[in-house]
Amino acid sequence: MKKVLLFLIDSMMTDVLLNCIQKGKTPALQFFHRNGQLIPDCVTVFPTMTASIDCSLITGEYPDRHKVPGLVWYDPSEQKIVNYINGAEPVLTIGLAQCARNVVFDMNDRHLSSEVQTVHEELEEKGFTSGSINVIAHRGRKRYNVHPPFLLDAAAGFSLEGTTSGPTIFSMGTLVKPAIFREVPWSMSQSPAGSLGINDVYAIDVLIEVVRSGMQPDFTLIYLPDNDHKVHKSPRLAEDHLAQVDKQLVRFLDTFDTWEQALERNVFILVSDHGQTVVGSTEEHNVNLDQLLEGYATHQLQSTNIQGDELVICNNERMAYLYPLRDDLLFQVIETLSGEGRIDLIAWKEGEWAKVMNRGELLSFRRGGTLRDQYGTAWTVEGEWKVLDLYQDESGVIGFDSYPDALSRLYGALFSQDVPVIIITAAPGYEFLSKHMPTHLGGGSHGSLHKQDSLIPLLIAGTNRPFVQPARLVDIKSYVIQEVTTQAALV
Repeated sequence: MKKVLLFLIDSMMTDVLLNCIQKGKTPALQFFHRNGQLIPDCVTVFPTMTASIDCSLITGEYPDRHKVPGLVWYDPSEQKIVNYINGAEPVLTIGLAQCARNVVFDMNDRHLSSEVQTVHEELEEKGFTSGSINVIAHRGRKRYNVHPPFLLDAAAGFSLEGTTSGPTIFSMGTLVKPAIFREVPWSMSQSPAGSLGINDVYAIDVLIEVVRSGMQPDFTLIYLPDNDHKVHKSPRLAEDHLAQVDKQLVRFLDTFDTWEQALERNVFILVSDHGQTVVGSTEEHNVNLDQLLEGYATHQLQSTNIQGDELVICNNERMAYLYPLRDDLLFQVIETLSGEGRIDLIAWKEGEWAKVMNRGELLSFRRGGTLRDQYGTAWTVEGEWKVLDLYQDESGVIGFDSYPDALSRLYGALFSQDVPVIIITAAPGYEFLSKHMPTHLGGGSHGSLHKQDSLIPLLIAGTNRPFVQPARLVDIKSYVIQEVTTQAALV
Protein backbone atom coordinates (compact mmCIF):
# COMPACT_ATOMS: atom_id res chain seq x y z
CA MET A 1 0.00 0.00 0.00
CA LYS A 2 1.31 3.43 -0.93
CA LYS A 3 1.79 5.79 1.99
CA VAL A 4 0.65 9.43 1.86
CA LEU A 5 3.12 12.16 2.85
CA LEU A 6 1.92 15.75 3.28
CA PHE A 7 4.68 18.36 3.57
CA LEU A 8 3.60 21.75 4.91
CA ILE A 9 6.26 24.22 3.72
CA ASP A 10 5.81 27.49 5.56
CA SER A 11 5.56 30.61 3.32
CA MET A 12 6.26 28.79 0.05
CA MET A 13 4.94 31.05 -2.72
CA THR A 14 3.95 30.09 -6.24
CA ASP A 15 6.01 32.68 -8.12
CA VAL A 16 9.10 31.76 -6.10
CA LEU A 17 8.48 28.05 -6.67
CA LEU A 18 8.08 28.44 -10.44
CA ASN A 19 11.16 30.66 -10.70
CA CYS A 20 13.20 28.11 -8.76
CA ILE A 21 12.00 25.27 -10.98
CA GLN A 22 12.75 27.25 -14.13
CA LYS A 23 16.27 28.07 -12.91
CA GLY A 24 16.97 24.52 -11.71
CA LYS A 25 17.46 25.66 -8.10
CA THR A 26 15.08 23.10 -6.55
CA PRO A 27 15.63 19.62 -8.05
CA ALA A 28 13.28 17.80 -5.66
CA LEU A 29 10.39 20.20 -6.24
CA GLN A 30 11.17 20.07 -9.97
CA PHE A 31 10.94 16.26 -9.83
CA PHE A 32 7.51 16.41 -8.16
CA HIS A 33 6.37 19.07 -10.62
CA ARG A 34 7.46 16.98 -13.61
CA ASN A 35 5.69 13.91 -12.25
CA GLY A 36 2.58 15.45 -10.76
CA GLN A 37 -0.05 18.18 -10.61
CA LEU A 38 0.67 21.77 -9.63
CA ILE A 39 -2.20 24.03 -8.59
CA PRO A 40 -0.73 27.55 -8.39
CA ASP A 41 -3.70 29.29 -6.78
CA CYS A 42 -4.91 27.14 -3.90
CA VAL A 43 -6.64 29.33 -1.30
CA THR A 44 -5.57 29.20 2.32
CA VAL A 45 -7.43 30.16 5.51
CA PHE A 46 -7.95 33.59 7.12
CA PRO A 47 -6.28 34.87 9.23
CA THR A 48 -3.28 33.81 7.18
CA MET A 49 -1.42 32.80 10.36
CA THR A 50 0.03 29.42 11.31
CA ALA A 51 -2.27 28.44 14.18
CA SER A 52 -5.63 28.95 12.46
CA ILE A 53 -4.30 27.49 9.20
CA ASP A 54 -2.84 24.35 10.80
CA CYS A 55 -6.11 23.70 12.62
CA SER A 56 -8.01 24.10 9.34
CA LEU A 57 -5.59 21.79 7.55
CA ILE A 58 -6.12 18.91 9.98
CA THR A 59 -9.88 19.45 10.43
CA GLY A 60 -10.95 20.57 6.95
CA GLU A 61 -12.91 23.41 8.57
CA TYR A 62 -12.70 27.19 8.85
CA PRO A 63 -12.22 28.82 12.28
CA ASP A 64 -15.96 29.26 12.84
CA ARG A 65 -16.06 25.46 13.18
CA HIS A 66 -12.70 24.55 14.73
CA LYS A 67 -12.66 27.61 17.08
CA VAL A 68 -8.97 28.56 16.93
CA PRO A 69 -9.24 32.19 15.73
CA GLY A 70 -5.62 33.02 14.97
CA LEU A 71 -2.06 33.08 16.27
CA VAL A 72 -3.01 35.78 18.80
CA TRP A 73 -6.54 36.14 20.19
CA TYR A 74 -8.46 37.05 23.33
CA ASP A 75 -10.09 34.39 25.51
CA PRO A 76 -12.98 36.11 27.36
CA SER A 77 -13.62 33.09 29.59
CA GLU A 78 -10.17 33.51 31.16
CA GLN A 79 -9.82 37.26 30.49
CA LYS A 80 -6.42 36.82 28.89
CA ILE A 81 -4.69 37.05 25.54
CA VAL A 82 -3.73 33.73 23.97
CA ASN A 83 -0.43 33.91 22.14
CA TYR A 84 0.93 30.79 20.44
CA ILE A 85 4.50 32.17 20.66
CA ASN A 86 4.60 34.95 18.06
CA GLY A 87 7.86 36.76 18.74
CA ALA A 88 10.29 36.83 21.66
CA GLU A 89 8.99 39.96 23.38
CA PRO A 90 5.42 38.66 23.94
CA VAL A 91 6.91 35.50 25.45
CA LEU A 92 8.97 37.56 27.88
CA THR A 93 5.98 39.78 28.69
CA ILE A 94 3.29 37.13 29.09
CA GLY A 95 5.70 34.59 30.47
CA LEU A 96 7.30 31.52 28.90
CA ALA A 97 5.11 29.18 30.94
CA GLN A 98 1.81 30.59 29.65
CA CYS A 99 2.92 30.83 26.01
CA ALA A 100 4.42 27.34 26.04
CA ARG A 101 1.31 25.83 27.62
CA ASN A 102 -0.86 27.63 25.05
CA VAL A 103 0.90 25.96 22.14
CA VAL A 104 2.02 22.63 23.66
CA PHE A 105 -1.14 21.70 25.55
CA ASP A 106 -4.09 24.08 25.26
CA MET A 107 -4.41 24.48 21.49
CA ASN A 108 -5.06 20.79 20.89
CA ASP A 109 -6.73 19.75 24.14
CA ARG A 110 -8.77 22.86 25.02
CA HIS A 111 -9.04 25.38 22.21
CA LEU A 112 -9.54 23.10 19.19
CA SER A 113 -13.24 22.25 19.16
CA SER A 114 -14.32 18.74 20.12
CA GLU A 115 -17.16 19.14 17.61
CA VAL A 116 -14.77 18.57 14.69
CA GLN A 117 -12.55 15.59 13.86
CA THR A 118 -8.92 15.85 12.83
CA VAL A 119 -7.51 13.90 9.91
CA HIS A 120 -5.62 11.79 12.44
CA GLU A 121 -8.74 10.95 14.44
CA GLU A 122 -10.79 10.13 11.37
CA LEU A 123 -8.15 7.92 9.75
CA GLU A 124 -7.52 6.01 12.95
CA GLU A 125 -11.26 5.56 13.43
CA LYS A 126 -11.26 3.90 10.00
CA GLY A 127 -8.46 1.53 11.02
CA PHE A 128 -5.53 3.36 9.42
CA THR A 129 -2.41 4.77 11.06
CA SER A 130 -1.49 8.44 11.06
CA GLY A 131 1.56 10.52 11.93
CA SER A 132 2.53 14.11 12.70
CA ILE A 133 6.02 15.62 12.74
CA ASN A 134 6.50 19.10 14.25
CA VAL A 135 2.97 20.37 13.47
CA ILE A 136 1.55 22.44 16.33
CA ALA A 137 -2.00 21.23 15.55
CA HIS A 138 -1.78 17.48 16.06
CA ARG A 139 -4.75 16.16 18.03
CA GLY A 140 -5.10 12.39 17.83
CA ARG A 141 -6.38 9.46 19.87
CA LYS A 142 -3.24 8.74 21.89
CA ARG A 143 -1.67 10.56 24.84
CA TYR A 144 2.03 11.41 24.94
CA ASN A 145 4.28 12.58 27.72
CA VAL A 146 6.00 15.90 27.09
CA HIS A 147 9.66 15.92 28.16
CA PRO A 148 11.06 19.47 28.08
CA PRO A 149 14.78 20.01 28.64
CA PHE A 150 15.53 20.79 32.30
CA LEU A 151 16.59 24.40 31.70
CA LEU A 152 13.48 25.15 29.60
CA ASP A 153 11.20 23.57 32.19
CA ALA A 154 12.94 25.46 34.97
CA ALA A 155 12.54 28.76 33.07
CA ALA A 156 8.83 27.98 32.77
CA GLY A 157 8.50 27.27 36.49
CA PHE A 158 8.47 23.49 35.97
CA SER A 159 5.02 23.77 34.37
CA LEU A 160 5.69 21.98 31.07
CA GLU A 161 5.53 18.40 32.28
CA GLY A 162 2.28 16.81 31.20
CA THR A 163 0.59 14.94 28.39
CA THR A 164 -0.78 15.99 25.05
CA SER A 165 -2.71 14.18 22.34
CA GLY A 166 -1.34 13.00 19.03
CA PRO A 167 -1.68 10.34 16.34
CA THR A 168 -0.06 6.89 16.09
CA ILE A 169 3.40 8.31 15.35
CA PHE A 170 3.94 11.73 16.89
CA SER A 171 7.01 13.96 17.11
CA MET A 172 7.15 17.54 18.39
CA GLY A 173 10.78 18.55 18.24
CA THR A 174 12.64 17.12 21.21
CA LEU A 175 9.63 17.61 23.50
CA VAL A 176 7.84 14.49 22.22
CA LYS A 177 9.87 11.81 20.48
CA PRO A 178 8.27 9.26 18.15
CA ALA A 179 7.95 5.58 18.95
CA ILE A 180 10.49 4.33 16.40
CA PHE A 181 13.14 1.65 16.70
CA ARG A 182 16.13 4.00 16.73
CA GLU A 183 16.40 7.51 18.11
CA VAL A 184 17.55 10.26 15.78
CA PRO A 185 21.29 10.86 16.37
CA TRP A 186 21.89 14.12 18.23
CA SER A 187 22.85 17.21 16.24
CA MET A 188 22.69 20.98 16.65
CA SER A 189 19.19 20.86 15.12
CA GLN A 190 18.00 19.53 18.48
CA SER A 191 19.63 22.28 20.53
CA PRO A 192 17.95 25.44 21.86
CA ALA A 193 19.59 27.29 18.96
CA GLY A 194 17.70 24.93 16.64
CA SER A 195 14.38 25.61 18.42
CA LEU A 196 14.66 22.22 20.12
CA GLY A 197 14.09 20.32 16.90
CA ILE A 198 11.33 22.49 15.41
CA ASN A 199 13.23 22.95 12.15
CA ASP A 200 13.54 21.40 8.70
CA VAL A 201 16.65 19.30 9.38
CA TYR A 202 15.22 17.56 12.43
CA ALA A 203 11.82 17.02 10.79
CA ILE A 204 13.47 15.22 7.87
CA ASP A 205 15.74 13.30 10.27
CA VAL A 206 12.65 12.01 12.08
CA LEU A 207 10.84 11.19 8.82
CA ILE A 208 13.83 9.21 7.54
CA GLU A 209 14.01 7.20 10.76
CA VAL A 210 10.25 6.56 10.76
CA VAL A 211 10.44 5.18 7.21
CA ARG A 212 13.53 3.10 7.98
CA SER A 213 11.95 1.71 11.13
CA GLY A 214 9.25 -0.03 9.11
CA MET A 215 6.63 1.83 11.16
CA GLN A 216 5.71 4.48 8.57
CA PRO A 217 2.04 5.39 9.06
CA ASP A 218 -0.46 5.28 6.22
CA PHE A 219 -0.46 9.10 6.39
CA THR A 220 2.17 11.47 7.78
CA LEU A 221 2.03 15.28 8.03
CA ILE A 222 5.45 16.97 8.18
CA TYR A 223 5.99 20.66 8.97
CA LEU A 224 8.99 22.50 7.50
CA PRO A 225 9.17 25.97 9.14
CA ASP A 226 12.57 27.41 8.20
CA ASN A 227 11.52 29.12 4.98
CA ASP A 228 9.07 31.35 6.86
CA HIS A 229 11.67 32.68 9.30
CA LYS A 230 14.02 33.56 6.45
CA VAL A 231 11.40 35.19 4.20
CA HIS A 232 10.28 37.39 7.11
CA LYS A 233 13.81 38.78 7.27
CA SER A 234 14.87 38.81 3.61
CA PRO A 235 11.95 38.28 1.17
CA ARG A 236 14.10 39.30 -1.79
CA LEU A 237 16.19 36.15 -1.22
CA ALA A 238 13.09 33.93 -1.24
CA GLU A 239 14.42 31.72 -4.07
CA ASP A 240 17.59 30.95 -2.12
CA HIS A 241 15.53 30.20 0.99
CA LEU A 242 13.28 27.75 -0.87
CA ALA A 243 16.38 26.10 -2.36
CA GLN A 244 17.50 25.34 1.20
CA VAL A 245 14.17 23.63 1.90
CA ASP A 246 14.61 21.63 -1.29
CA LYS A 247 17.96 20.30 -0.02
CA GLN A 248 16.12 18.62 2.83
CA LEU A 249 13.60 17.10 0.43
CA VAL A 250 16.51 15.84 -1.68
CA ARG A 251 18.02 14.29 1.44
CA PHE A 252 14.83 12.33 2.03
CA LEU A 253 14.47 11.24 -1.61
CA ASP A 254 18.09 10.06 -1.60
CA THR A 255 17.29 7.47 1.08
CA PHE A 256 15.48 5.47 -1.61
CA ASP A 257 17.28 3.45 -4.30
CA THR A 258 15.92 5.95 -6.84
CA TRP A 259 13.62 8.95 -6.65
CA GLU A 260 11.17 7.03 -8.82
CA GLN A 261 11.06 4.37 -6.11
CA ALA A 262 9.99 7.06 -3.63
CA LEU A 263 7.01 7.81 -5.91
CA GLU A 264 6.24 4.12 -6.25
CA ARG A 265 5.96 3.81 -2.49
CA ASN A 266 4.44 7.17 -1.55
CA VAL A 267 1.97 9.82 -2.61
CA PHE A 268 3.58 13.22 -2.09
CA ILE A 269 1.51 16.30 -1.31
CA LEU A 270 3.38 19.57 -0.82
CA VAL A 271 1.56 22.73 0.19
CA SER A 272 2.24 26.11 1.72
CA ASP A 273 0.26 27.66 4.56
CA HIS A 274 0.29 31.27 3.33
CA GLY A 275 2.15 33.75 1.19
CA GLN A 276 4.00 36.84 2.35
CA THR A 277 3.75 40.51 1.44
CA VAL A 278 6.83 42.73 1.39
CA VAL A 279 6.42 45.52 3.94
CA GLY A 280 7.78 48.97 3.14
CA SER A 281 10.99 50.04 4.82
CA THR A 282 9.88 53.31 6.45
CA GLU A 283 8.08 53.87 9.75
CA GLU A 284 5.06 54.97 7.72
CA HIS A 285 4.53 51.33 6.79
CA ASN A 286 3.89 50.38 10.42
CA VAL A 287 0.24 51.13 11.21
CA ASN A 288 0.54 51.94 14.91
CA LEU A 289 -2.59 50.62 16.61
CA ASP A 290 -1.57 51.92 20.03
CA GLN A 291 -1.50 55.45 18.64
CA LEU A 292 -4.68 55.09 16.58
CA LEU A 293 -6.57 53.78 19.60
CA GLU A 294 -4.91 55.84 22.30
CA GLY A 295 -8.28 57.27 23.35
CA TYR A 296 -9.30 53.87 24.73
CA ALA A 297 -8.11 52.06 27.83
CA THR A 298 -6.47 49.06 26.16
CA HIS A 299 -5.77 45.77 27.89
CA GLN A 300 -2.07 45.27 28.59
CA LEU A 301 -0.47 42.04 27.47
CA GLN A 302 0.82 41.07 30.89
CA SER A 303 -2.44 41.89 32.72
CA THR A 304 -4.46 39.00 34.17
CA ASN A 305 -7.84 40.79 34.29
CA ILE A 306 -9.76 43.38 32.28
CA GLN A 307 -11.09 45.56 35.09
CA GLY A 308 -11.10 49.14 33.83
CA ASP A 309 -10.15 48.14 30.28
CA GLU A 310 -12.20 49.12 27.23
CA LEU A 311 -10.47 47.34 24.36
CA VAL A 312 -8.22 44.34 23.70
CA ILE A 313 -5.80 44.46 20.74
CA CYS A 314 -4.68 41.11 19.31
CA ASN A 315 -2.18 41.84 16.58
CA ASN A 316 -1.64 39.15 13.93
CA GLU A 317 0.87 41.09 11.79
CA ARG A 318 -1.22 42.17 8.74
CA MET A 319 -4.53 41.60 10.49
CA ALA A 320 -5.77 42.26 13.99
CA TYR A 321 -8.66 41.26 16.20
CA LEU A 322 -10.02 44.15 18.31
CA TYR A 323 -12.33 43.24 21.19
CA PRO A 324 -14.51 46.07 22.57
CA LEU A 325 -15.26 45.28 26.21
CA ARG A 326 -18.43 47.42 26.35
CA ASP A 327 -21.38 47.14 23.97
CA ASP A 328 -21.38 50.86 23.21
CA LEU A 329 -17.76 50.86 22.02
CA LEU A 330 -17.97 48.75 18.86
CA PHE A 331 -19.12 51.47 16.50
CA GLN A 332 -16.98 54.08 18.23
CA VAL A 333 -13.88 52.01 17.48
CA ILE A 334 -14.98 51.45 13.88
CA GLU A 335 -15.46 55.20 13.46
CA THR A 336 -12.03 55.86 14.97
CA LEU A 337 -10.37 53.53 12.46
CA SER A 338 -12.41 54.39 9.37
CA GLY A 339 -10.31 57.40 8.42
CA GLU A 340 -6.99 55.53 8.37
CA GLY A 341 -6.06 54.97 4.71
CA ARG A 342 -3.48 52.29 5.50
CA ILE A 343 -6.23 50.01 6.81
CA ASP A 344 -7.70 47.94 3.99
CA LEU A 345 -10.78 46.20 5.47
CA ILE A 346 -12.79 46.73 8.66
CA ALA A 347 -15.25 43.92 9.48
CA TRP A 348 -17.64 43.08 12.30
CA LYS A 349 -20.83 41.08 12.85
CA GLU A 350 -24.41 42.01 13.60
CA GLY A 351 -26.53 38.99 14.49
CA GLU A 352 -26.11 36.46 11.68
CA TRP A 353 -24.73 39.10 9.33
CA ALA A 354 -21.09 39.81 8.55
CA LYS A 355 -20.37 43.45 7.79
CA VAL A 356 -17.27 44.71 6.01
CA MET A 357 -16.21 48.22 5.08
CA ASN A 358 -13.59 49.42 2.63
CA ARG A 359 -12.96 53.12 2.02
CA GLY A 360 -16.35 54.04 3.43
CA GLU A 361 -18.29 51.55 1.28
CA LEU A 362 -20.28 48.79 3.07
CA LEU A 363 -21.04 45.16 2.20
CA SER A 364 -23.24 42.81 4.25
CA PHE A 365 -23.50 39.04 3.83
CA ARG A 366 -24.78 35.97 5.65
CA ARG A 367 -24.88 32.24 5.11
CA GLY A 368 -27.80 30.82 3.12
CA GLY A 369 -29.74 32.39 0.30
CA THR A 370 -30.15 32.23 -3.45
CA LEU A 371 -26.60 33.15 -4.46
CA ARG A 372 -23.80 30.59 -4.68
CA ASP A 373 -20.07 31.13 -4.88
CA GLN A 374 -17.61 29.15 -6.98
CA TYR A 375 -17.16 26.64 -4.14
CA GLY A 376 -20.90 25.88 -3.96
CA THR A 377 -21.62 27.79 -0.72
CA ALA A 378 -24.96 29.63 -0.54
CA TRP A 379 -25.03 33.31 0.48
CA THR A 380 -27.19 36.39 0.79
CA VAL A 381 -25.19 39.47 -0.21
CA GLU A 382 -26.29 43.10 0.14
CA GLY A 383 -24.49 46.38 -0.48
CA GLU A 384 -21.39 47.24 -2.46
CA TRP A 385 -19.80 44.14 -4.00
CA LYS A 386 -16.63 46.09 -4.81
CA VAL A 387 -15.78 46.17 -1.08
CA LEU A 388 -14.54 42.56 -1.39
CA ASP A 389 -13.95 42.73 -5.15
CA LEU A 390 -16.76 40.23 -5.81
CA TYR A 391 -18.25 39.58 -9.23
CA GLN A 392 -20.79 37.28 -10.89
CA ASP A 393 -19.95 35.16 -13.90
CA GLU A 394 -22.32 34.49 -16.79
CA SER A 395 -24.16 31.81 -14.81
CA GLY A 396 -24.60 34.05 -11.77
CA VAL A 397 -21.96 32.34 -9.61
CA ILE A 398 -20.02 34.58 -7.23
CA GLY A 399 -16.33 34.84 -8.07
CA PHE A 400 -13.39 36.39 -6.23
CA ASP A 401 -10.33 38.40 -7.25
CA SER A 402 -8.37 40.48 -4.71
CA TYR A 403 -9.74 38.49 -1.76
CA PRO A 404 -9.95 34.76 -2.64
CA ASP A 405 -12.89 32.84 -1.11
CA ALA A 406 -13.53 36.06 0.80
CA LEU A 407 -17.02 35.28 2.10
CA SER A 408 -16.28 31.92 3.74
CA ARG A 409 -12.87 33.00 5.03
CA LEU A 410 -13.99 36.30 6.56
CA TYR A 411 -17.14 34.72 7.97
CA GLY A 412 -15.00 31.95 9.47
CA ALA A 413 -12.84 34.44 11.36
CA LEU A 414 -15.69 36.69 12.52
CA PHE A 415 -17.76 33.80 13.86
CA SER A 416 -14.87 31.85 15.40
CA GLN A 417 -15.94 33.33 18.75
CA ASP A 418 -19.28 34.29 20.28
CA VAL A 419 -18.18 37.75 21.39
CA PRO A 420 -18.19 41.20 19.77
CA VAL A 421 -15.06 41.58 17.67
CA ILE A 422 -13.72 43.87 14.97
CA ILE A 423 -11.35 42.57 12.30
CA ILE A 424 -8.99 44.91 10.51
CA THR A 425 -6.50 44.15 7.75
CA ALA A 426 -3.58 46.23 6.54
CA ALA A 427 -3.31 47.44 2.96
CA PRO A 428 -0.61 45.77 0.82
CA GLY A 429 2.83 46.95 1.87
CA TYR A 430 1.74 47.74 5.44
CA GLU A 431 1.77 45.89 8.75
CA PHE A 432 0.20 46.58 12.14
CA LEU A 433 2.37 47.72 15.02
CA SER A 434 1.43 47.34 18.68
CA LYS A 435 3.30 47.10 21.94
CA HIS A 436 5.47 43.96 22.31
CA MET A 437 4.54 42.48 18.91
CA PRO A 438 7.14 41.76 16.19
CA THR A 439 7.30 43.87 13.04
CA HIS A 440 9.05 43.37 9.72
CA LEU A 441 9.90 46.71 8.10
CA GLY A 442 11.59 45.95 4.78
CA GLY A 443 10.83 42.27 5.30
CA GLY A 444 7.95 39.90 4.67
CA SER A 445 4.69 39.66 6.59
CA HIS A 446 1.28 38.01 6.34
CA GLY A 447 -2.08 37.67 8.07
CA SER A 448 -4.44 39.54 5.75
CA LEU A 449 -7.29 38.45 3.46
CA HIS A 450 -5.54 39.82 0.37
CA LYS A 451 -4.44 37.41 -2.35
CA GLN A 452 -0.77 38.23 -1.78
CA ASP A 453 -1.04 36.54 1.60
CA SER A 454 -3.70 34.02 0.62
CA LEU A 455 -2.83 32.19 -2.62
CA ILE A 456 -0.50 29.21 -2.19
CA PRO A 457 0.92 26.43 -4.37
CA LEU A 458 -0.34 22.86 -4.02
CA LEU A 459 1.84 20.17 -5.61
CA ILE A 460 0.81 16.49 -5.78
CA ALA A 461 2.82 13.56 -7.17
CA GLY A 462 2.58 9.77 -7.01
CA THR A 463 -1.13 9.47 -7.78
CA ASN A 464 -3.31 9.69 -10.87
CA ARG A 465 -6.25 11.17 -8.97
CA PRO A 466 -6.41 14.92 -9.61
CA PHE A 467 -7.25 17.44 -6.91
CA VAL A 468 -10.60 19.13 -7.62
CA GLN A 469 -10.36 22.79 -8.62
CA PRO A 470 -10.77 25.56 -7.60
CA ALA A 471 -8.67 24.31 -4.73
CA ARG A 472 -8.71 25.29 -1.06
CA LEU A 473 -6.51 24.24 1.83
CA VAL A 474 -9.60 23.12 3.77
CA ASP A 475 -10.25 20.49 1.08
CA ILE A 476 -6.88 18.74 1.60
CA LYS A 477 -8.11 16.69 4.57
CA SER A 478 -10.85 14.97 2.54
CA TYR A 479 -8.41 14.41 -0.33
CA VAL A 480 -5.94 12.72 2.05
CA ILE A 481 -8.61 10.44 3.51
CA GLN A 482 -9.85 9.47 0.06
CA GLU A 483 -6.28 8.84 -1.12
CA VAL A 484 -5.42 6.64 1.87
CA THR A 485 -8.66 4.72 1.41
CA THR A 486 -8.05 4.34 -2.33
CA GLN A 487 -4.47 3.12 -1.86
CA ALA A 488 -5.67 0.55 0.68
CA ALA A 489 -8.30 -0.74 -1.77
CA LEU A 490 -5.61 -1.27 -4.42
CA VAL A 491 -3.66 -3.73 -2.26
